[in-house]
Amino acid sequence: MAKDDSESIKISAGQRTYFLNVKEAKNGAKYLVLTESKRNSEGKFDNQRVMIFADHFPQIFDALKKVAPELGVTA
Repeated sequence: MAKDDSESIKISAGQRTYFLNVKEAKNGAKYLVLTESKRNSEGKFDNQRVMIFADHFPQIFDALKKVAPELGVTA
């Protein structure tokens, strides 16, 4: 479905690791894949993924800026 990845951004946060990857679908539409990875009790990694297409990104970004102060984060 997707063409080659751009550079992956890795964020280590305690027992979790987050990855941000920009991908491109066959039709040329770009999208962000946000992956959370954490080790489970069996020693294997559980991954959760969210894909956000470029045309939805402004709405997601605006919402994140709105909730950031509630988390004590300045955007």
